[in-house]
Amino acid sequence: MPEESLREIAATNEPPRTLASPEFFFLLQRLDRLDEKLTKEIRDGDQKSGERISAVEQKLSQRIDAVEQKLNQRIDTVEQKLSQRIDTVEQKLSQRIDTVEQMLSQRIDTVEQMLSQRIDAVEQKLSQRIDAVEQMLSQRIDTVEEKLSGCIEEVEHKLGQRIDAIDGKLSNRIDTLDDKLGNLRFWAISAVITIAVGFIGTIATLLYK
Repeated sequence: MPEESLREIAATNEPPRTLASPEFFFLLQRLDRLDEKLTKEIRDGDQKSGERISAVEQKLSQRIDAVEQKLNQRIDTVEQKLSQRIDTVEQKLSQRIDTVEQMLSQRIDTVEQMLSQRIDAVEQKLSQRIDAVEQMLSQRIDTVEEKLSGCIEEVEHKLGQRIDAIDGKLSNRIDTLDDKLGNLRFWAISAVITIAVGFIGTIATLLYK
């Protein structure tokens, strides 16, 4: 059926002239009433659902607030207990640490004293040994120095004698060479004079001719 016919039926509550059956008109009226009823029920259901949802939300919020408050109280209680236990444990540990520190300090002092005594004893022994070794080495050095001094003096004496002998020989050879050089010089001068005189005589002879 067209939408315009349905509107006409709904407005006049009378069947259109084109319909021949009054049952069909009755059915349309019932459908319209059912539609209105369902729409109203749906609206009422929506309103009731909103109200119930609001109520449930309010209840849940209240319960959540109550639970949160209880949990905060329990958390505060637990925090307080744990703080007390932590303080107690910290105090006990501090006392134990102080005790251990005192014991270790005493042991360290004892060990330090023992080690100092041992170090002093070792130092004294090593000093004595060093003094003995130094004395022995000084004696050996003095002995070696005395022996070396004797050897050096002997070698020096022998070298002096050899140097004197070599000096005498060299002096004799130098004197001989000096005499030879003097004779050679005199001979060279005589030869030069003789050659010069002969050369002058030759020139003079040539000039007089």
